[in-house]
Amino acid sequence: MTRLQLIEKGLESINDVVFQELCDSFLLRQNKNYRAFSRIGSQSGKQKSTVGTPDSLLLLPCGNYMMIEHSTNISKGLSKLIDDVQKCLDHEKTSIPLKKIKEIVLCINFNLKNHEIEQLNNLVKNTYIELTIHTLDSLALEINFHHKDIASEYFDLPYDTGQILTLDRFVHSYNRASKGIATPLDNEFLHRENEVKNLTDAINSCDFVILTGAAGVGKTKLAIETIKLFLNNHSSFSCYCISYKGDTLLNELYHQIQEDKDYILFVDDANRIDRFRQISGFYESPRNGKLKIVITVRDYAFDQVKHLCQEFIPKQITVNKFTDDQIKDIIESKSFEILNPDYQQPILSIADGNPRLAIMTSILAKEKQKIAALNDVSELFETYFVSILKDEKNIDNHDNIKCLGIISFFYSLPYKNKETLIPILSKFELDYNTFINCINNLEKMN
Repeated sequence: MTRLQLIEKGLESINDVVFQELCDSFLLRQNKNYRAFSRIGSQSGKQKSTVGTPDSLLLLPCGNYMMIEHSTNISKGLSKLIDDVQKCLDHEKTSIPLKKIKEIVLCINFNLKNHEIEQLNNLVKNTYIELTIHTLDSLALEINFHHKDIASEYFDLPYDTGQILTLDRFVHSYNRASKGIATPLDNEFLHRENEVKNLTDAINSCDFVILTGAAGVGKTKLAIETIKLFLNNHSSFSCYCISYKGDTLLNELYHQIQEDKDYILFVDDANRIDRFRQISGFYESPRNGKLKIVITVRDYAFDQVKHLCQEFIPKQITVNKFTDDQIKDIIESKSFEILNPDYQQPILSIADGNPRLAIMTSILAKEKQKIAALNDVSELFETYFVSILKDEKNIDNHDNIKCLGIISFFYSLPYKNKETLIPILSKFELDYNTFINCINNLEKMN
């Protein structure tokens, strides 16, 4: 049974009071900036429900309300949901005028047919109120992909998402995943003496440091090598690295990082972290030990990430391209040993100061042992990525390949909408749960 199916089974068998608690936890994670929250339909301190409309109420930052209704009553199904929505629209029952209601949210542990959803939508069509329906399918998918902490708390499923790693594990994981596409983190470290000094000074004097620059210029390598030096000189500090995979980070951060000890938290490729506020929020939590955060971010996303942590007065260090002479030293080093000038010149031309491209090209040159392999950049990428696919056993899985093909063709898919997706998957001889399981596996490879 897949993880998604276990979550679905758990939701189907949950009692109504615990289901309300689970759904409220889920919705509060999605609406963190609320101004007030009330569980009208639940007795405080007890696992008992009580009469009230709505079951839960959120006062949103805009000053309007989100009304939440929960139901595990599949026998009454649509009729109860219609009654719930109508009660929310009844000013006498809620004391809230319609113009102050922004959204009505229905959370249910069963599924609805399209015509049933349409009937519910018709109840609010003459208002400006949004209606959101979280069915069994959509709740299970959201919890599976984005809220493993909820799956752990309510269904006893393993929580570890592999997002918070020791420095050694991060380097090992990075090298294994890169397959040479990214610069290996254990190759010889050259020509960043000034940057190491600047970064070391920044870490010593500031809690938030941002390394920025173009993709492939060596930000991660610079950060790792400098943090190692810092740890050698500051024995009270330990380091953890964030390898973000789209799941909630806070619970793992609180679990791994003790409040009375000193840490450096390395957040790599922060431009990919859509929940960066979790990092800054964790930093603001009370603690006795010191916490320093080093961030790498690509130049195009720098302004956004800087804005997210500007209250901490971060220090910025820009990592620039290498000169051709510096790139030449890298490809001549014992890690690559590209000594033939006939090979060096096209590598320098392709790299244009970017060590990642230089290393990709050097590895390909060593594998092919012919200069013609470097003449066509498009052929270089095609040849190299094909070799990676052959080496990656997870990619060699037929179902994974089918899923990659489907995603590549459609670009985006309504994975929460089974009725739309199942006919598409059937053309590729894939069932829905296999597809979701493949997505989970492919995400771990990211």
